[in-house]
Amino acid sequence: MRYTIGQFAGLHLVSKKTLRYYKEIGLLQPEGIDSFNGYAYYEDKQSERMKQIQYLRRLRFSLEEIRVLLDMDFEQWKGIVGARLIAVRSEELLLHDIEQELLALQERIKENKAIYQTGRITSEYITDTFLLENPVYFIGRAARVPYNQNEKKQQMIESLIGDFYSNDEPNLIPGHSLPETSLGIVCECEKDMSMGTYMMGIQVNCLDEIPEGMRKFTLPPGIYARVRFRAEDRETLTGAALDKAYEHLYNKWLPESAYTMKDMLAIEVYREDRMESPVSPEMELWQLLAES
Repeated sequence: MRYTIGQFAGLHLVSKKTLRYYKEIGLLQPEGIDSFNGYAYYEDKQSERMKQIQYLRRLRFSLEEIRVLLDMDFEQWKGIVGARLIAVRSEELLLHDIEQELLALQERIKENKAIYQTGRITSEYITDTFLLENPVYFIGRAARVPYNQNEKKQQMIESLIGDFYSNDEPNLIPGHSLPETSLGIVCECEKDMSMGTYMMGIQVNCLDEIPEGMRKFTLPPGIYARVRFRAEDRETLTGAALDKAYEHLYNKWLPESAYTMKDMLAIEVYREDRMESPVSPEMELWQLLAES
């Protein structure tokens, strides 16, 4: 059956403006142009695709993710759908934290106490291992840094990260994974740690497009150590608390474990939904392992 744009919009309870936008971004193209009146028209094939779009929107996929999904083979959906499931579960945890803090805020209001109570958080470094079954793709900026010169190393890494975000470079990277995840990667190190690469970037669904001046990296499947920790604020979390996480992993947990480092491949995991927790943000540190 053939539909005008108005009929098609009415059938699916969307506006004509929405359909024009979907056409513009390559999500839903009309079947063709009527040679008699010059207007776009749609058919049942587009109607079926529209139902798929609306279904995936209800599952909170972005329009870009939906476009990618609908243009790939069905068996390739696993990674993107799995990432959405992780995002939903993470959001559930965040909402629980917010609920608990709202209850605490209600009590402080009743007692006429300060709206926001700060307190030094001594992070508990919770360490476990996990199997990364599928590779993780990453795009970002990289620099060679002297890991045996701590002050110079830190200055170079801070400069790399500052430039990456101040120049809004994350928005240049296509195909962000969900939940939105930034990765800081220590890799390609000399055995004496005199030099190594530090990369700052974004986890992505594929490596098809690499912006100019950036590079790609793939985290290999395998067994990883994972250190989870929190701090009172974002600055402390990514500074002193992160330094202590490295110290805990390499000087305490690893020597007492049944593992050794497979390579010097450490990953700082910054998930935006957990970096904005209402009270104490949290992050993770990963290390690729080999069994002793």
